[in-house]
Amino acid sequence: MKKIFLLFFSLALLTSCSSDDDGGTSGDDKILGKWFVTEINNTGAFPIEINDCNRQSFIDFKSDFTADSALYAEENGECNVDNSENDDWSSLGDSRYRFVIPFEGIGAQAGRADFNADLTEFIFYPDFLAGQNTNIVFEKR
Repeated sequence: MKKIFLLFFSLALLTSCSSDDDGGTSGDDKILGKWFVTEINNTGAFPIEINDCNRQSFIDFKSDFTADSALYAEENGECNVDNSENDDWSSLGDSRYRFVIPFEGIGAQAGRADFNADLTEFIFYPDFLAGQNTNIVFEKR
């Protein structure tokens, strides 16, 4: 009887685990691709304004969980890359992500991403800045 129970328990344990439970692949993740910052909405004590030059700033999410990003800033009337980085990103499940936002003072954030129906725009609601009523709008180009 012990052997039958052990066999049944082992079989149940093996069938309850599957290789896709961990979300370890990003091949069809909605966030993949190059996304440009179009708006930062913030009603808190630390408002963040962006201009046309800043709107060239982007994050390029890759399927290997890396992301290239560039922050564009205007200096002496010229719009140039102010900072570029290669960082990791992660899918936390339930439309939640963690990634580095290329604006000074924001950095790595976890939060919820709401994608529009045709997957050309998403609004990111960072957890850390929730008290500031902050959201960041990204557009795929």
